[in-house]
Amino acid sequence: MEALETLTEEQRTKLDDAQDRISIAMLKELEHGEEIELNDTFTLYHYTEDDIFVINLTEEWEEILQVMTENGKIVFEEL
Repeated sequence: MEALETLTEEQRTKLDDAQDRISIAMLKELEHGEEIELNDTFTLYHYTEDDIFVINLTEEWEEILQVMTENGKIVFEEL
């Protein structure tokens, strides 16, 4: 089962909010291994060694979405 499928309705609403808060500038500024709390439920994390960004369910630290850029736009991929 995909992690996204297990989210409650409230968590899905907060995930939408978290996605809206992410900008390309934010991704460029986030150093390897750093994280930014997007709201009280989700955190944006930049992998330590790779240029991979993910949105984690903060409390469980479960990866929900990968965050990428394509043609100057932010793209989210379900994990």
